[in-house]
Amino acid sequence: MQKSSGSNNQDVKQKNRMLVLKLITVNKGVSRVDIAKMTGLSKMTVGNIVTELIEQGIVTEKNLSDNPFPQNNGNYGRKPIMLTLSPDSPCICGMLIKRELCQIVIGDLSGTILEQINYEFSSLENGDALIDMLMQGFQTLTARIERPILAISIASLGPLNSSDGIILNPPYFYGIENFPITSIIHKITGLPTFLVNDANAGALAEKLYGIGKDIPNFTYLHIMNGIGSGLVLKDSLYEGDTGQSGEIGHTSINFAGPQCACGNKGCLDLYANVDNMRQKVFELSPFYPASPLASVSHPTWYDIVDCANRKDALAIIVIEEFCSYVSYALINTLNLLNIATLIVGYDSSLNGFIIEDIIKNKLSRTLLSANYDDITVIHSKFNGNAPLIGSIAFIADKIFSLSLSLFK
Repeated sequence: MQKSSGSNNQDVKQKNRMLVLKLITVNKGVSRVDIAKMTGLSKMTVGNIVTELIEQGIVTEKNLSDNPFPQNNGNYGRKPIMLTLSPDSPCICGMLIKRELCQIVIGDLSGTILEQINYEFSSLENGDALIDMLMQGFQTLTARIERPILAISIASLGPLNSSDGIILNPPYFYGIENFPITSIIHKITGLPTFLVNDANAGALAEKLYGIGKDIPNFTYLHIMNGIGSGLVLKDSLYEGDTGQSGEIGHTSINFAGPQCACGNKGCLDLYANVDNMRQKVFELSPFYPASPLASVSHPTWYDIVDCANRKDALAIIVIEEFCSYVSYALINTLNLLNIATLIVGYDSSLNGFIIEDIIKNKLSRTLLSANYDDITVIHSKFNGNAPLIGSIAFIADKIFSLSLSLFK
């Protein structure tokens, strides 16, 4: 039987307080009047909450008169005082673990990265070497700032058991398996430490700070070394029972296909990957000698995507095949959940949306909902950085939802 829980005046006060703080942080400049309109709270209640947040050093005021070109919008009365995060407010340490790169950042509740350090590597001896790298970055960055750190969030390639803080068995990850990373880092730092799937982190970044703010249901697709997805359902991140949701790269698109390192057959990751794209370029290059890719011995993801955005025929063929494989897996996911919005995140050095255009075209021809609902495919606000921003968003979301205290 499901338990129900009541609320008291103190609960309501705390919820209102975090709601006001969330609006200040995600809007990066909002007035008391704006907050009252957005929340339905009285001006007095908003004023009292804001005063408290200012006294605690979390929020600060900025007068619009500081702007040499203010927008008065026809209102020539008193200029509103805008509210923003205080430069002394507490911070979050975010970490992102990829197969050949670890990124460590210090950011604030608005998702702004204040300090960052990257470590590239081609191998790891064991899990202890991974911890040493992360802790070296943590100590380097925390020495640069004087602001308190609320918690640590680790966004990682999967599969994971996020609820228990364990990296399970990511394919081709130097033999690191069943590694209790959060308990180890918590023991070293004394800080609350959390683990989240990288694509789930990316979805949360888009929900809190990005394109997905006002979209109640969407799928975030992250294309990196592998392919992952994060689900936002009814305005909340869906992680599943243990945080393993979104492993779209390890859904089968060919039941008679080759064996994957995860144990499944014909996984998407075996077909939609950079190695296969390079092989395709190599096979077709003699037929497209004018293509810039024909003279590149080891084309990168950037090379192929940028050439495709420049309408290079060879690159478009390669990207089209890649998107076909991705679409096979997406169709199953989107049909099952009846979601019409897809946000795609990946690195690219050139403006262009050929991947989004091709995927939308393929989904529009095959999704069950396409006949009565427009399919929206959007490029991520953060390009390929959504999982890194999401490591910060994961903690911010816990604070706004009162799952984690803003104060130690």
